[in-house]
Amino acid sequence: MRDVGFLVVLLGLFPLVTQAQNADALLNEGSYREARAAFSDSLYGINIEGYFETYLQTGAYQAGLRRAQQLLRNTSQPAYVNYAIGRLHTVTGSWNEAEAAYLAAIQAKNDYWLAGLELAELYRQRGNSRQAQRLYSVINTRLRQGGFTTALGLAIGARAAMRLGDHHEANEAFSTALRLDANNVQVILWYGDLYRITYDEAFAKDLYERALGINSRRANIYVKLAAVTGSYAQKEELAEQALRITDGFAPALALKAKLHLLDGDFPEAVSVARQALDQNPGSIDAWAHFAAAQHMQGAIEAVSQAETAVLELTTRPTSFYRIISEDLALRFRYPDAATYAQKAVEAHPDDAAANAAYATALMRLGEVESARAYMERSYYRDAFNLYAANTLSLLDALDEFATLTSQHFTLRIHEDERHVLGPIMLREAERAYEVLQSYYGYEPEDRILLEAYNDADDFAVRVAGVPHIGLLGVCFGDVVAVNTPAAISESRYNWARTLWHELAHTMTVGLSNYRVPRWLTEGLSVYEEVRANPAWKRDLELQFFTAYDQGRLHSLEDIDRGFTRPTFQGQALLSYYHAYRVIEFVVDEYGFDVIMDLLKSLASGQSESTAIQNAIGISREALDTAFRAHLDQERDRLDPVLRGWPDMLTEELHGGNLREYLAGRGESSFYDLLTEGEEALEAGNLDDAESAYSMALDIYLDYTGPGNPHEGLAEVYRRRGQITELAQVLRNHLAGYPYGDAQAVELAGILLQRTDTTQAVGYLTRSRYTQPYDANVLGQLAKLYADLGQHAQAVEMRRAILALNPVNRAEAQFALATSLYHNRQMTEAKRAVLQSLEIAPGYREAQRLLLKIVDGDE
Repeated sequence: MRDVGFLVVLLGLFPLVTQAQNADALLNEGSYREARAAFSDSLYGINIEGYFETYLQTGAYQAGLRRAQQLLRNTSQPAYVNYAIGRLHTVTGSWNEAEAAYLAAIQAKNDYWLAGLELAELYRQRGNSRQAQRLYSVINTRLRQGGFTTALGLAIGARAAMRLGDHHEANEAFSTALRLDANNVQVILWYGDLYRITYDEAFAKDLYERALGINSRRANIYVKLAAVTGSYAQKEELAEQALRITDGFAPALALKAKLHLLDGDFPEAVSVARQALDQNPGSIDAWAHFAAAQHMQGAIEAVSQAETAVLELTTRPTSFYRIISEDLALRFRYPDAATYAQKAVEAHPDDAAANAAYATALMRLGEVESARAYMERSYYRDAFNLYAANTLSLLDALDEFATLTSQHFTLRIHEDERHVLGPIMLREAERAYEVLQSYYGYEPEDRILLEAYNDADDFAVRVAGVPHIGLLGVCFGDVVAVNTPAAISESRYNWARTLWHELAHTMTVGLSNYRVPRWLTEGLSVYEEVRANPAWKRDLELQFFTAYDQGRLHSLEDIDRGFTRPTFQGQALLSYYHAYRVIEFVVDEYGFDVIMDLLKSLASGQSESTAIQNAIGISREALDTAFRAHLDQERDRLDPVLRGWPDMLTEELHGGNLREYLAGRGESSFYDLLTEGEEALEAGNLDDAESAYSMALDIYLDYTGPGNPHEGLAEVYRRRGQITELAQVLRNHLAGYPYGDAQAVELAGILLQRTDTTQAVGYLTRSRYTQPYDANVLGQLAKLYADLGQHAQAVEMRRAILALNPVNRAEAQFALATSLYHNRQMTEAKRAVLQSLEIAPGYREAQRLLLKIVDGDE
């Protein structure tokens, strides 16, 4: 009879179990309304968790709290209801109430591991690390003893192991959990978090996307994805998607506040951060973005109020200060960023992220040795931190760099390039400083630190800690880092132009007291490139007006978005040119003095719009309108060039390979003439090619991209042997082309045939801006300098040749010794000739030179 009764009970429970399983599946896939209805039929045990999870995932926090309080009065299982109340209070920033609810849940059910984990997480946020560690350890012990057998239980244990720093144990437990339940979204997300905090963002992203494939209606998945997405445009879209799912979702609003801050829209950043805080006053991220935006506006009292609010939430506001530091660095406020990073370390000296942030901030200020200590501390606390490991490796490599100094610069350059690039780079830097300082009047307190990297990955680590970020140079104020051509071997690169660009940043960032908007400092840097050397002008005019025709240029108010969140291929690069054209227009219309007034107004703390109004006399909107009216006039001039031309933005997308387009026929005369010239040249019809290319140049001189008429005409004259005409075409081409080392060397050769030594030296030197490693060019320059009696320069060239490890090293040492001898550097000449003879003892010329040196010494 008892057996029959037991079967009846089992049969009676079976529908309820099935129903609960269905409810769990509905919750897991994001069908929250249906899941709530299914759970409500049996509000018992863990079904209560699932029931209130539907309120959490839909942002119905207050409704959930009201329902939970109502249920708490009538339930026989208060543990689960109190757990739900704790969760709801946590996401609404009521941390005291959340703590009390979690404790009540655990008191009612002392093996409530999920409540214990959430309480530990809350303690961690509040800075109660000892209590948090104790709870994590209890849960971890349970894991090690085999006490967890379900997927969620194992994930709870794995989460605790992760917090204790046992990442290998956490990984094993998460893997086992997913073998038990491969589609459990919560387990997948926690597993993704493990890979995110151990800096394997690619695998974390895979896991988050896997979770998204199961449940696309869970807002926090989008925010987690944004955290491992490098593109700010994608971050913004992910935040918007989260908000479409859960209106007012605080983490998504906090992310949007950061993006507004990145754009320099500080009032909007404050507004959106406030919205996040209205939803969750316990959002440390939102408080940090709020404080950073207020700091940028000079609202120090508001920053202090935010700090007070955070200190009421947590005794360790480490992440608050660290996030402020990161935000300030996004807007070039490097000294202030260092101050807040230091506060983060002071709040928690053992925090790995805080130490790394402070080390990074110190490096940006040039305090490399102090930075090393904090980065070592960070790496000791978190050995998974690839950024810390890469940075420490870079600092070790920097110990091997040579240090050269001039009046205004300290140059750190790889020993291999010390003699090849060091002297010419310092000369170019001093020339740039003299010119730019005369314009802007900014004087750094100490020498500008200039770092030159011959490895792109080393440079990327110096800039951000992650290789392959694709920058050519960076300025942190009075600290500048650039690549050398050895680091950019697969593409055209003019290191001198990049150097001028970054030093112009030094001036504008310094003069504005680190308050210059991104578009303004970038536009001025490009403007100074052109002012320094018209040949350095960027050949983007056709792409620029194509974007203008297509309505793809941002307004002046939103121009920074083109740099940070490009929406089409090449927009970031085009934004530099856009900003340059704005500066060019302002200077032409109002004079360069308004630029100085604008930078000084920004330095005084004025907002961008106010500074423009005060400096130029019109609003930012009116300036943008006037600029676009100017572009309309310019566009008329280019109409014959652009009509029928392939979409230049599409060309950019396909790598700028115009030759692929030249098989077609365009409607415009310019494009048609390029096509005719190309076809005639390929057919050997030089007269027709010359005619077509000449007429193309009459229409438009500035195009220097693939298939340009300069190169076409040059080839015509080479084939004919018309040296005079070839020389003129090469001159014209180089006058508007920032690269062209081969053309410069070719032109120098023609000039030398005419005994025009001075100009030949100029063009050979110019070739070193893009190709400094050509031993033949260095040898030519050495001979020419010797002929001109400029023996110090000849010595420099000979040292550079030796640094390139020539095959005949004995001859190179002898040539150096000869130049040193003529420069009256007898001791060094003797050493060089002895090194030559050590390699080739029978070298007669070296022996004779040694005798002359010895005789001279006597």
